[in-house]
Amino acid sequence: MEYNDIYRIATLIVKSIKKDLSEEEYRELDNWRNGSERNRQLYQKYQHAEFFRERSLLDESDSSERIRKGVRMAIAKKRRRALWIKTVSYAACLVLCLSVGAFLFFQSDYYKGQSHGDIAFIKAGDSKAILSLFDGSEYCLDSQISLALVDGDYAIKDKNGTYILDKKETKNKKGENKLFVPRNGKYEITLCDGTKVWVNSDSELYYPSAFASDQRIVKARGEMYFEVSHHDNWPFIIETDYGRVEVKGTSFNLRSYREEKKLVTTLVQGKVLVSSHETEDMIELHPGETAVVTDNQEIDVVTVNVQEAISWKDNMFVFRSSTLEQIMEEAARWYDIRIVWVSEERRHTLFSGELPRSKDFVDFVRMIELTEKVSFSVKGRTVYID
Repeated sequence: MEYNDIYRIATLIVKSIKKDLSEEEYRELDNWRNGSERNRQLYQKYQHAEFFRERSLLDESDSSERIRKGVRMAIAKKRRRALWIKTVSYAACLVLCLSVGAFLFFQSDYYKGQSHGDIAFIKAGDSKAILSLFDGSEYCLDSQISLALVDGDYAIKDKNGTYILDKKETKNKKGENKLFVPRNGKYEITLCDGTKVWVNSDSELYYPSAFASDQRIVKARGEMYFEVSHHDNWPFIIETDYGRVEVKGTSFNLRSYREEKKLVTTLVQGKVLVSSHETEDMIELHPGETAVVTDNQEIDVVTVNVQEAISWKDNMFVFRSSTLEQIMEEAARWYDIRIVWVSEERRHTLFSGELPRSKDFVDFVRMIELTEKVSFSVKGRTVYID
């Protein structure tokens, strides 16, 4: 089934629960239902409102929780229509979940009894990084131990609020620090000038303990999202292996993985200037545009889907007609897996879809396998695609 077909069937199931199917829609759903014994069983299961309540669909988002509270109030006020309200409200919650690309309740049943080897052990990434200071000290950061700014000085803060970094070391010294985010990780840092940086998996950010008075320079490898603190006459410059980006105060995504051999800059708001190492010419970007500096130092500017480019920063996978090879490159870093292509043709298969990055790899696989275009097998942390 194609992605849109899956969404269509799920929507028709919801409409059937609400008794809101047209004759044409009824025939369409009936054809799907009679297509296999499994389809018939799924259809029967989804006809009961209690099923949705038991599956805890409302845990997917805060908006779902608000809907649930509203439904409870409505039921309390209109007892005579309680059953009808319950059925329709849970169907509405199902629509909400589908709209953000969940499909997880459907996938779980659709794939019941199927095995993917070691796939259950591959978990989603989380907050983690290794901070290497210019004095040679290192700190492992995570959701409990974080890097913080205290009166303009860097400090390490643990879950109890205790600062365990000796700040006096940075007061009269200037040096380059390194923040490394491994595969299966992501981290957010605030620099001493107030600039916020979200650092994606398998990425490195080099930054000074204190910026120079005339310019702010950092070096980046991998993928990062910047919200640069605006300061007139104090430009912020990012150096990469393939070019540089200069800004004064703006939001943009920067991607420069060595294996991809290019610098990709996507502007969200403000203005940035992009240049290659071989020329002094600078390309000015406008919001919604992307500049691509290739290894031959040519610069191309294209219009892109900004939401897709920055979805990782918002903890989402968002793909719009992306090749499976592109999709699995993202998955490999986030889930820390190795990809082996059993079928080379599958690299170029196009997919569209959305999934929260908090979901484990099993949910990621199910989303793609629902299209019936590709199959996965897993051994250890190696994923075979056929």
